[in-house]
Amino acid sequence: MQNKLITFSFIGSTIAPAILATTHLPFPIALFSFVLAFSVVIMTYFLVRIEWKEGGLSIYVEKIGKIPYLIFVTTWIISYYLYVIYTVVYIPYYVLNLDGLGAIIYTVIISVSVYLLVITRKAIYAFPFIFFSQIALALPIGWKVSVSHVSLPLTSLFTNILSSSLITVCITLSTFINGSKSFSNYIPIVYMIGGSMLFYSSFLSPNAISSYGVAIGNYGLILAELYALNNLLEYRGVTAKVRGLLNTLIIPLSLIGNLNYSLFYNTLIVPSLVSLYLSLSLVSLSSIRLLGKPLLPVTLTSLALFIYGEYAILSSSFEAVISALLILSVIIIMFLFERKLGKIL
Repeated sequence: MQNKLITFSFIGSTIAPAILATTHLPFPIALFSFVLAFSVVIMTYFLVRIEWKEGGLSIYVEKIGKIPYLIFVTTWIISYYLYVIYTVVYIPYYVLNLDGLGAIIYTVIISVSVYLLVITRKAIYAFPFIFFSQIALALPIGWKVSVSHVSLPLTSLFTNILSSSLITVCITLSTFINGSKSFSNYIPIVYMIGGSMLFYSSFLSPNAISSYGVAIGNYGLILAELYALNNLLEYRGVTAKVRGLLNTLIIPLSLIGNLNYSLFYNTLIVPSLVSLYLSLSLVSLSSIRLLGKPLLPVTLTSLALFIYGEYAILSSSFEAVISALLILSVIIIMFLFERKLGKIL
């Protein structure tokens, strides 16, 4: 991809700046979270400097072995496929606070439009509008001064910093395009833009209009995830028929969420995050080898963040443990059928 504007706006959409602008975290938490999360940004930057193709993160993990690669691909696909489905429901119910027929209509509009943009290969052209419109809607014009204070015990402050540091992990989606290495500096630049919005959110209370920016930000994440997912599958030779089926199923699966949106969201987010942090931990482990000693502090910090994310999810509920056991079962099956899976992926 050689278009500067499209590449920049795609990367920008992966951090959803409007969401960052409305987090309203206490400034110390926002600052330390920004610094810690910068390790993921630096790691991503140097990885695309090695190779930047549609296979994305899978290319780097594959370099350290077939089994880590298969585990990564499986868990990453599970994570982001579930993410797409439950976020389609999340936008109308949790961001726009809709209910009833209005929420159902929005669910249909979101799922169908994302589906059409991806299957017609027009998704990438939507990102300039998605990125710049959410920034415009999240500019602090007419916002009220409201300083977010830290009133937590030291241990809770520490865990809040770690948890907030994981907000921008979707910037790793920027690896799943055929990018020019000369554009790799867009990754830290975009992060700085998002960071500035994260910082002013500590001192300001967003207005009602900003919720539309948050909705567009979430929509951009859905589109970026499904676009990246299709890029990965196509890069690995998965047939158009299989990709088409996976894309099509998003519509009826997201509609099911309208039956009980709270149960649907809370059920899917757990296995999604368990899979996500496992897959990204493998990326960090791969980066330790690929990026070498000079970047060891960066790769170890990113690995620690992902391990913490995994621990936080697994310790939060019994459902998380069940999800982890199911994922472990999938991994065991992969070991047993390594050759056949290797031919498919």
